[in-house]
Amino acid sequence: MHSEPATTVPVTAAPDAVRRAALLAALDVVEGGAEERFERITRIAREAFGVTGSFLNLAGESELFIKSQQIDEPLAQIAQLEDTFCGRTLRAPGPVLIPDARSDERYADLPAVTGAPHVRFYAGVPLRVGEDALKVGTLCLIDQQPRTLEPDDLALLEELGVWAERELAAGADEDRLRAVLAGLEPAAVEVPGYRIAGMSVPHGVVSGDLHDWHLAGDALHLTVADVMGKGMSAGLLAANIRGALLARGDLAPDVAVAELEAQVAPELSRAESFATMFHGRLAPATGRLDFTDAGHGLVLQLRDDGAERILRSSDLPIGLHPTGLPRTSGSLVLRPGDVLVVVSDGALELWDSTLAALSELGALYRQSPDIATFLQRVRARAVEHDPGDDLTVVVIARDA
Repeated sequence: MHSEPATTVPVTAAPDAVRRAALLAALDVVEGGAEERFERITRIAREAFGVTGSFLNLAGESELFIKSQQIDEPLAQIAQLEDTFCGRTLRAPGPVLIPDARSDERYADLPAVTGAPHVRFYAGVPLRVGEDALKVGTLCLIDQQPRTLEPDDLALLEELGVWAERELAAGADEDRLRAVLAGLEPAAVEVPGYRIAGMSVPHGVVSGDLHDWHLAGDALHLTVADVMGKGMSAGLLAANIRGALLARGDLAPDVAVAELEAQVAPELSRAESFATMFHGRLAPATGRLDFTDAGHGLVLQLRDDGAERILRSSDLPIGLHPTGLPRTSGSLVLRPGDVLVVVSDGALELWDSTLAALSELGALYRQSPDIATFLQRVRARAVEHDPGDDLTVVVIARDA
């Protein structure tokens, strides 16, 4: 946001309304109810200045949307832009300060002046977003008594405007991250005689978990990994691991993990992190799954006869495994009616944080009519019992 002298006259041409509306659509903040990240700003503004009301407004092509308002009698959330102080503020190069709108013929006819809330004083700063600093709204104050602002007060209002701009920009960044993450989700695969599905729920915007499955020839390759930590750094490391693994998508599990580790271990070391990983290759015709488990150990096999088996890992995670020491390979057979459930450690936090949680997860699966319902129930439990960690669940079921 630019610090410019306040003016009482809108002096520049209206901004490109179509571009503004398109940017608002990309920000995805108009729809939905109040958001605390904006409510906090308008609360502080009203309290700091002791005014009748404070507002964070967003401007579409021809309409004004009140995203956040602090006033005793709330105003309608949508109004015609040209009939508002905000619409005229957007045409000014900087802040707009109106000591007494009723005695100013340029504003005296506005509905907010002639009717409720009977505005006399107005001060507003435009909110700019994007590389070209396009004005998309305002942060403003109103009062029912004439008054003015000292330079220090106006500077404070501008600082609050900067805060609002950053919140708007952060929302745009989160939307882009979510779009990128959605693109990293594995595509559905058709394997006759099998059903494969999974989900990943980040603790924040970015997850340090990754899961993937893909076909290479007649074999199905399956991966679940968990990078230590949460947030952006873990997400970046997980994305790099995913890329390194996909580049070796047709190799045997032990070879793929060994080559991947040689590539990513130095990066994990620099970040003082590590990653656990379960990586396997399934031969659909026989049900044989050959795998390498790098410290993951969160694998549950549900037998068609009601028995269950938890596969533990004896190897260290990627980034901690001694250089040159071969990894242990394993195998299992999925018989008709068997199910394999592979999770990240966030799943344990849905119950008691121990491996007994895997049995609880297995019971939940057996009580569910299908995989989709099971995953929905896991999501619902995560809402009720926040795992405080990224959560990933992948299921491979062999039809009976």
